[in-house]
Amino acid sequence: MSTAHEIPFTAGTAPPRIPVPPGAVDCHHHVYDAAAPVVPGGRPHADASLADHARVLARLGVDRHVLVQPSTYGLDNSLHLAALRQAGPMRARMVAVVAPGTPMAELRAMAADGVVGARANLVQGIPLSVDDVAPLGRMLADLGWHLQLYATPAIIAGLGPVLRALPCPVVFDHFAQLPLVDWEADPAWGVVMDLMQAGRGWMKLSSPYALDQVRPEAVGDLARALVAAVPERLVWGTNWPHPNATTIPDDAALLDRLAEWAPDAAVRHRILVDNAATLYGFG
Repeated sequence: MSTAHEIPFTAGTAPPRIPVPPGAVDCHHHVYDAAAPVVPGGRPHADASLADHARVLARLGVDRHVLVQPSTYGLDNSLHLAALRQAGPMRARMVAVVAPGTPMAELRAMAADGVVGARANLVQGIPLSVDDVAPLGRMLADLGWHLQLYATPAIIAGLGPVLRALPCPVVFDHFAQLPLVDWEADPAWGVVMDLMQAGRGWMKLSSPYALDQVRPEAVGDLARALVAAVPERLVWGTNWPHPNATTIPDDAALLDRLAEWAPDAAVRHRILVDNAATLYGFG
């Protein structure tokens, strides 16, 4: 018989200490198939299945989730689309990776399955680049999708005029990779805050270890500043199976950390349930 400690790519076995409200959403996770083709420059990953992630959600008490196409598979969204169809529209949504100029019929077919946005990973630059952001944003606006951006602060600052002019919402991955000290002095902070305060941007409180692998708790001051400033524009995600972590974390502990950043249960409900429902179109 399977037990909790056999769930791959997560440490610990206990549930979160904090109460998790019904309708909570894990807004960022991937699935992997070690047999699937990897694009040039992409990082392969061991099997990490939808069934494995479902057990993570069961342990956390989280009801819904958002699949995010990783750069590993480039523009081939087939693995994640299959997982999306398996999970079903009541439980799951997806963020794909598509190129500008993708036929609208193909995109609308994805939308019918529950795709609500497209991601540009500009940290690795696979398969898209900064030059794709403006045309991609125009294409996504025609679908009612958002652009999810994984980028360094320098890239975000450099794209400031482009991002401010995009006709679609922008979702910043993983705390927008902002610095953990003097973040308000970083030019990217102004771009991110302008978009969120204008109701055109969102941020994922996910992968805190991406900002400090040795002390993932060091993100606390930045997280609290974001919660104080724009609680209505924040969502939360596990980033399971944690492809950018040097040490696999405890997903329940990651969720518990949200209580340190947002001590008010009503604010946590907004982040875990209400904001996610608005952004991803959950009923």
